[in-house]
Amino acid sequence: MKKPFIYSVYFKSACLILFSGLLIFFILKYSNNHHIEGRDRDDDEENESPAEVFGSFDMWSNMRSYPDTTWSRAAYFSAFEHSRKLPQLLHAVNGSGARADVLSPWIPLGPKNFSGRILCLGFDPTNANIIFAGSASGGLWKTTTGGTGGVGGISWTEVATGFPILGVPAIAINPQNHLEMYIGTGEVYNSGAVGTGLAGFGISGQNDRTFRGSYGIGILKSTDGGVTWTQSLPFTNSSVKGVQKIIIDPNTPANVFAATSDGVYRSTNSGASWTLIHTVVMAMDMCISPTNADSLYVACGDFGSTGSGIYLIRNATTTPIIAQQTSGLPASASINGMTRLSMCPDNHKIMFASVGKIPGTSGGTAKTTYGLFKTTNGGTTWVAITNQPQLSGSNYIQNQGWYSHDVIVAPTSVNTVYVSEIDMLKSTDGGANFTQVSDWSKWDFNNTTVGATSEGLSTDYVHADQHHLYFGPFDGTYKTVYVVCDGGVFKSTNAGTSFIGLNGGLMTQQIYHNMSISSTNSNVMLCGLQDNATMWYQGNTGCKRVTGGDGFYTAISPTNDSVCFGTYSYLTLYRSTNGIRNLGSTMIFNNPATTTTSVATENACFVAPFVLCPSNPNIMYTGTIYLRRYTAALSANTCTIVNGGNPVSNASAPIICIAVSKTYTDSLYVATCPGGGANPKILRSTNGGTSFTDITGTLPNRYFSYVAVDPLNSKRVAVTVSGFGTSHLYLTNNAGASWVDISGTGATALPDVPANVIMFDDANASVYVGNDLGVYLAQGVTTGATQPAWYAYNTGLIDATMIMDMLVAPNGKIRLGTYGKGLWENDLVNFNLPVTLEDFTASVTTGGNLLKWTVTAQTSVDHYEVEYSTDGLNFNKIASVPPTIGGSDITYTYLHAIRNAVNGYYRIKMVAVDNSFQYSDIREVAAVASAAGFNVYPNPATGPVSVSIPAGSGSAALKLYDAAGKLVLVKQVQLQAAVTTVSMDISRFPSGIYRLICEANKQRWSVSVLKR
Repeated sequence: MKKPFIYSVYFKSACLILFSGLLIFFILKYSNNHHIEGRDRDDDEENESPAEVFGSFDMWSNMRSYPDTTWSRAAYFSAFEHSRKLPQLLHAVNGSGARADVLSPWIPLGPKNFSGRILCLGFDPTNANIIFAGSASGGLWKTTTGGTGGVGGISWTEVATGFPILGVPAIAINPQNHLEMYIGTGEVYNSGAVGTGLAGFGISGQNDRTFRGSYGIGILKSTDGGVTWTQSLPFTNSSVKGVQKIIIDPNTPANVFAATSDGVYRSTNSGASWTLIHTVVMAMDMCISPTNADSLYVACGDFGSTGSGIYLIRNATTTPIIAQQTSGLPASASINGMTRLSMCPDNHKIMFASVGKIPGTSGGTAKTTYGLFKTTNGGTTWVAITNQPQLSGSNYIQNQGWYSHDVIVAPTSVNTVYVSEIDMLKSTDGGANFTQVSDWSKWDFNNTTVGATSEGLSTDYVHADQHHLYFGPFDGTYKTVYVVCDGGVFKSTNAGTSFIGLNGGLMTQQIYHNMSISSTNSNVMLCGLQDNATMWYQGNTGCKRVTGGDGFYTAISPTNDSVCFGTYSYLTLYRSTNGIRNLGSTMIFNNPATTTTSVATENACFVAPFVLCPSNPNIMYTGTIYLRRYTAALSANTCTIVNGGNPVSNASAPIICIAVSKTYTDSLYVATCPGGGANPKILRSTNGGTSFTDITGTLPNRYFSYVAVDPLNSKRVAVTVSGFGTSHLYLTNNAGASWVDISGTGATALPDVPANVIMFDDANASVYVGNDLGVYLAQGVTTGATQPAWYAYNTGLIDATMIMDMLVAPNGKIRLGTYGKGLWENDLVNFNLPVTLEDFTASVTTGGNLLKWTVTAQTSVDHYEVEYSTDGLNFNKIASVPPTIGGSDITYTYLHAIRNAVNGYYRIKMVAVDNSFQYSDIREVAAVASAAGFNVYPNPATGPVSVSIPAGSGSAALKLYDAAGKLVLVKQVQLQAAVTTVSMDISRFPSGIYRLICEANKQRWSVSVLKR
């Protein structure tokens, strides 16, 4: 239950997810052999149906592209830049003696004892303990202890880049200079063409078939070991691109190659510029001869993209000659999955190719259209491995062959080959025969020790869905093997005989909707995770897991913590009446997915919603295309399909959100997906779903990702909107009779990215919003503000953070469920300062930039501070203005006597007597160009400078201002008929940038002066 004052419906916007749980549905045949802790397994459960594999991808793509069929170009990166300029809430708790500049950072709660999805590793060539890890949606991470032995078990820290990165599929470190490194962003599995996914999946005409896991902004580069970053290959003009592999030429590190969704890019100047040298789309892997960089092998294709296959690029560093390798390989048209490559270290003519296939189609048979292939002559001819690697009698390539599999080969003297997809197999005879060496089903749900290297019930445990394999670069015997997978990073030091986990502090878990919490105990909480079951938070960073596979919607009874609920895909719903440990002991509703379509037996969203009514938890509503009502949900399984037994919208438009009044069980709001010719809808019922009224009204034609009912007013409802190019937050105060856009305008509007969740804070008359970049809040929404100023509330959250859920714990703190960075906590913001800002403007005048602001209800104000910035990010105080005594509407003015050579930015800091404060919106003034003929030389200078002033008559005033806008020197000059030249001595001033203003004959010129 969400306490103390926020009711934010138990259900969360069910389908804003990046990935379907691609593994471990441990609910064995649902009703008869469901197990709790994953100690037994059904060998087929990890091979989810195509519906399960694609369910979340379809919805995630739909929500962000609808109603178009392409993604909004540049929107994501532009929104990040806008977010950085929003005022930050630096102070969260008011009180006597509080410091005015205290930050209120988000605190990570966990889990820190196991990890989420990791895509790649990068090894420092000079230090075996320094390893970088790229996550699926949690950014870049680093260990300096080899992944174990950190203080308190914490061996990883997130790396800040200053860019909106989520997915990092590629890392490359210069072998000759360990401080130089590159990372590739954007996890993409398809070329983005509409309709190139499998027929029958998703909603026709509404799905942008990118099947991607995160936004891509290109390649970033660091030259100081990851401390600072610059954009090397920018993809900011298109957020659908991904970088899957980066290779640095070991002999000439200025040569760098990148496998991307565009094809292969090459740089010959250490990333300063790039050229597309191979245009076959979906370049997913590469390998290069360590002795001859002019031989580059590239694997292209996924989801049957054009040109799928393996290519050899000769003269890769000069004038490329490209040829597809075909002899012995599957025909290009029959390869529909992803291909991985590995080259033998001591015989570069020996290579292996792991050729995947997509779910839902057999793609032919192993050895003819997919599986493991080998060449011994540099790719002139390939042969299928006769004894294809087998897992439980089936080829190792299963439904993850488009997404997670790999192959690595050791030197011929070792003769070892590893392949993996769900589990890992090993060959000691050059690939002739394989045996299984890892077992995903042995995971230990009870382990809570942070930093424990034993994460399974036996030493062969490695989490499933294995993305990449690596030989340890410092082990010449090739017995050290690293694995990155949907459960983090694992390592073997004995050639696969046993494995350890390296996941202490690697907090990259992907939380779905809906989190739930005890009404009385902040240390009892449930969160559904991608591929890591349902997390049971118990007040420690080491968390337990319950049920298996993915976790989705959860609920804890507000009257009894021992009664709880959890779900699997498409609304298979479970209940426990004897504690969280037994979650899943009773199935309430079974809705299994079919094997041939993207919908379940009963059409539903992949993450389908349910909600317990706050005023009576025995009343529960669940949503597929139908709305079901349970009247004894805490103990019985019986329910009724309301709305006359008819779909709420239609048979092709399932329910995505449900919200219920805090005080009336029969008052509810439902959002539906588009489908069957209907646009997305918001509908209201006042009779428990017996009938509905369409209240969509003037809302935009987008997915409605979340609906929240104000706990103090059932007619006040907020709706978050997904997609790009639209406003993202709407409010009604009359139960949907009319809607108001409260996304804000201009410099303090919400960023234009999909919004995922909203939460009311009536105690402070504010609302919180979580979106694909972070957390934002605004004041006054519940008291009439229709265009509020939005503040960023992201201190402590590095770079971009995708927020999927929010609630308030009994301890009065707000908690975040993130998709990629686990669970976080922070203080609620108290906006109750003794001043209300009505208006704030900044305008250019002949005397400088004039600021004007008007306040009301002013009491106990200590002073106002004027702050100035030249980039909209970093502000300096330039003036302090005392309060005017008395009056209810007071206008203040301040003249900043400068003339901007670049755009300038202003904000007002309103400080109370107890040092609590808040900021105004940011106002921008445009730059004014300097006049020709007005100049300073030398510039830079250390002492006297000469100033030339255009010809004129009368007098002129020269005024020198420092970087903070303080006037430091004035000189009067008599103008001449020709150019006037005068001397000014600046030798006594500190080093820095100054602004020289010349005012003459009602004209005003300016120039920057650098004092050394």
